[in-house]
Amino acid sequence: MKKIKLSSSVTAKLNLLIIGIVLITGIVIGTVSYNVAKNHLLESGQSELRKIADGAFTVLELLNQDVEEGTLTLEQAKDRAREILNGPVNSENEYDYMQTNFVYKNEGYVLAYDQSLVLQLHPSKIGGEPADELNRSNRANLVEAGMETNPEDRFAGYNDEQPDGSYRQKTAYMRYFEPWDWTVGIAVFEDEFYEGLHNLKYVIVAITGAIIVASSIIFYLLIRRKLNLLKNVAEAAATISSGNISQTELPESKDEIGLLAVSFNRMSGELKRLVTSVQQSSEHLLDSATDLSAISEQTSASSQEVGTAMMEISSGAQEQANDLEDVHSRVELLMKTVQQMKEETVRVETVMQQTEQVSNKGMAIVSKLKVSNKQSADASSEISSDMKQLSDKVKRITTVMDTIEHIAEETNLLALNASIEAARAGEHGKGFAVVADEIRKLAEQSKKAAHQVQDVISTVVKETNKTVEAVNANMKSTESLNMDVLETEGKFADLQKAIEKIALATSSLNNNMAQITNQTEMMSESIESVSSVSEETAASVEEISSSIDEQVNAITNVAKAAESLTNLNHELSDLLRKYHVS
Repeated sequence: MKKIKLSSSVTAKLNLLIIGIVLITGIVIGTVSYNVAKNHLLESGQSELRKIADGAFTVLELLNQDVEEGTLTLEQAKDRAREILNGPVNSENEYDYMQTNFVYKNEGYVLAYDQSLVLQLHPSKIGGEPADELNRSNRANLVEAGMETNPEDRFAGYNDEQPDGSYRQKTAYMRYFEPWDWTVGIAVFEDEFYEGLHNLKYVIVAITGAIIVASSIIFYLLIRRKLNLLKNVAEAAATISSGNISQTELPESKDEIGLLAVSFNRMSGELKRLVTSVQQSSEHLLDSATDLSAISEQTSASSQEVGTAMMEISSGAQEQANDLEDVHSRVELLMKTVQQMKEETVRVETVMQQTEQVSNKGMAIVSKLKVSNKQSADASSEISSDMKQLSDKVKRITTVMDTIEHIAEETNLLALNASIEAARAGEHGKGFAVVADEIRKLAEQSKKAAHQVQDVISTVVKETNKTVEAVNANMKSTESLNMDVLETEGKFADLQKAIEKIALATSSLNNNMAQITNQTEMMSESIESVSSVSEETAASVEEISSSIDEQVNAITNVAKAAESLTNLNHELSDLLRKYHVS
């Protein structure tokens, strides 16, 4: 069996499919999880920004109360707000915002602008004017957001230019503090919201990879046995295609692949029974063909014997005609003698003796004709019996050929079902589909050969019926000839009596001359009648001989057909010899 490449094996394809499904699922789940987490972190960060900004707003309110109460001046209150919200001043004369509670992670700090867009709260740029149009636009957006009455609209995003010239996205939450004319809030870089997402990406990738590996291993362990069963099906199909169908049992189960094994085992058993049945039928066919050939030879020999007998009958009929012609001549001579009898009375006794001899000879001829006629009747009866036996044999052959044709049709149906099952098996069923197609072709050839034999048998039946009809006609002619022979024998008996009367009545010959003349004329007519019957007998014998020749030719054709049937059977046996069922 041809070895399957790893890249084209079902196992590899299924594993790749599982890996693809898990990978796609992991990507989808990871992407969704990442986006959900990102949105959640954004919302959480914005909520925290809002709390810090609200806290800064509260600090400004408290400090403003001190201003209103006179505890602090406005400038003192603003400086105090800068220390609380931006942290203490460090050695670099900047506010250390990391020392205050109003900070978001590492780079989120509180800032404030007045309506002139001048920084009032910032770790390092107090009193700074907008550096450029982008900076002015960003500050204006922040101040505008702080003026919104809806807290959700107080968030603003903008691009902050970095020292290296790049830009980072920032998000700010602002509120307008009217007593001081400040818009205060907190601004942070958005990527600070998503610091935890980097670790989440790695976790998702690691979990997805682990799921892919685990699912591939588990799937392979679960499917390996079923895939081995499919492999066994392919190997068993290859074994059957090589001619061995004795060992094709596969393990069965209740799942789909197990049902495939059940169907394959059932198909294998049916194929085994089919091949066994066809082999047995082939043996029976060979025996029938041998019997048919032997019967044909026997019938041919019998026909040749009948032909010989017919030749003898023809020869006897010819001799009978010659003898009757001789008798006719002698009767004419007798009539002349009767005319001269008055003058040759002395020679009457001699003529009477001659007449008696002729009569005896005629009786002998009639006896011989009776024997020949009996032989012809016996031969015709034997031919009729042989034809009946031949008809019975032909009927047996017809029955056998009907069985062969039925087997061929069943084989064709089984091969068609096997092709369908092989087509359902896909790539692994192609080899078996070829075997099923070859079996179907063999079945069609067997059916065709059976039809040819049936045609030959039909021809034999027709020729046999013709022979039977000819034999029956011959038997009727023989019976008619027998009646004529008996009549002729009676005539000869009458002639013998007449001769005896002539011998006794020689003294009254002259007085009874007229009667003798009349008897002689009657005898002449009888001889002519017998001669006509002899001619008809000869013609019938010729027809029988011709029929026998046709019968011999037909039997020869039967023998050739039997030989052809034997050759076809040998070819079928050679084809079936490829398959081993035990």
